[in-house]
Amino acid sequence: VLSAMAGSLFDSITENRTDNMNRRGALSYTDSKIIASDEEGALRVDKTDGSDVLVIVDPSGERQYQTRIWLEDGYLMESITSDQAGSISSDPVKVAKTDEFHVSIDTGIATVATEDGVRRIYLHAKEVSS
Repeated sequence: VLSAMAGSLFDSITENRTDNMNRRGALSYTDSKIIASDEEGALRVDKTDGSDVLVIVDPSGERQYQTRIWLEDGYLMESITSDQAGSISSDPVKVAKTDEFHVSIDTGIATVATEDGVRRIYLHAKEVSS
């Protein structure tokens, strides 16, 4: 009986730890993408059905691809689409589990919020779309 209780407790602790890591992943993933794409005109926030969608225009400078990050059915989702006809675009991919996702870009600061917290990222680029 003691062994069964210990096993159940271990499973519960492991599940909670995994859920916490996944939830922190949504916030960390998004701010890493913003930091990596901090170039003039590469970032903007669109609204779709009242929800925030982070749009990252190809930071290589060629402006051929867009990465879109949004919340859907309890998951942070990501897709990559091409501006060029005939190019392959990705199907949406689940990035991390989260129940909340808000992003804004205002006066050189990107703010990302999930249920794990809020991060403000100073943008070095001269201009961003908002």
